[in-house]
Amino acid sequence: MPWRLETAGEDTAVAAALAWRAGRLRGEPGWEAYRPPAGCYLYNATGLHGLGHAARVLVWADLLAMRMQEEGIAVDREAVRWAATLHDVRRINDGHDALHGSRCAVWVRERGGGLLSGVDAKRLDRIAYCCNWHVPPDDAAPAMTPELVCLKDADALDRVRLSGPDLRQLRTAFARQLVGQARFLCDTSQVLPAYRTEPWHAVHIAAARMGLWSSGAGADTSGLHRRLRYFTT
Repeated sequence: MPWRLETAGEDTAVAAALAWRAGRLRGEPGWEAYRPPAGCYLYNATGLHGLGHAARVLVWADLLAMRMQEEGIAVDREAVRWAATLHDVRRINDGHDALHGSRCAVWVRERGGGLLSGVDAKRLDRIAYCCNWHVPPDDAAPAMTPELVCLKDADALDRVRLSGPDLRQLRTAFARQLVGQARFLCDTSQVLPAYRTEPWHAVHIAAARMGLWSSGAGADTSGLHRRLRYFTT
């Protein structure tokens, strides 16, 4: 199991998850800073598109954004994180809801009931844009910005909880290489006892155990290329 080669053991991984959750390191917002309060959800905060899904999309979207930065692509990683966690909060069901993205964009521009009160106007626009255009086909969007690509590919990766993503619909080669890891993150987070009541926290612990996160506030850049050899082979 290659992910085990990238962690110092289960206890260390859990400690790292808790440290990031508390937001103590690097002076950056912690994991909990991006958690949507249950009251943000119009439908079901623990359902198919609830906190567990939001947390997994955060993991993959942040990793995709980090990879873009490694390749010299300008991407607003903070906007990506917020879009990842908020994109489904205005759903009214777990089925077909074509307008949930546009509802979310309006809600974001109104600063999410105070959740986004500290976000500057330009970043707020990027978050709202991603939420609005993550639903329609790519060619309907005015532009496939780097932030939107990260969100759409990360959202698609978590389709492993359903029938699995269509590889042809993943926009980046990197995302296509991560399908197996996305399935593993989904499976291992859902079997944790905490998932029933704390899906957000359960996903964080599962991601830390896989070596996807450092003890800091975000994806682990220190061993990225070494880990990717395991993830993509």
